[in-house]
Amino acid sequence: MALYLVSYDIAQKDAFEYDGLWAKLKKLNAVRILYSEWIVSADPNESATIYDDIAPNIQAKDRLLVQEITNDATWDKLMISDDLFRKWLMKARG
Repeated sequence: MALYLVSYDIAQKDAFEYDGLWAKLKKLNAVRILYSEWIVSADPNESATIYDDIAPNIQAKDRLLVQEITNDATWDKLMISDDLFRKWLMKARG
């Protein structure tokens, strides 16, 4: 398995319009780690598939990035516990 970062820029004033985006991320078993950053576990080389699944839920003015995370990561004050994030990284490592 691989671990992917899903990052987006949306207008905070329009946040109420993104319930579909957040529902789709939850359906993918993604976990929110920062306000506009989620992690999701999937097979390697699946960033385009994840992107294609999520992209219809954002607006044309928004930005979206799906990127595989390497095992080399440093973080501070995520919205999930350090232990849980480490667990996701270890799971992705295989």
